[in-house]
Amino acid sequence: MTISEYKEELLSEIKGLPASKIKEVLDFVCFIKAKETIDPAQSYFWSKKWQKMEREVDEDKKVSNVIGDGTVEGLLEELSK
Repeated sequence: MTISEYKEELLSEIKGLPASKIKEVLDFVCFIKAKETIDPAQSYFWSKKWQKMEREVDEDKKVSNVIGDGTVEGLLEELSK
């Protein structure tokens, strides 16, 4: 298959998909581009679950819902008081 044939097939496959599915396709394209630069041992970090947890931590830090400064060292310092 040629590049243009692949492109045509891809376009025909996504035609008519709902926006949420097209977003999944775009997310997968981003993953394919990034996987060459991501250490496979660190791939868990890029999972949807882990990224959700990261966003939750960021929100907790914004509203000062952490002990210390949000680092392990800050937590240990506060707990030793």
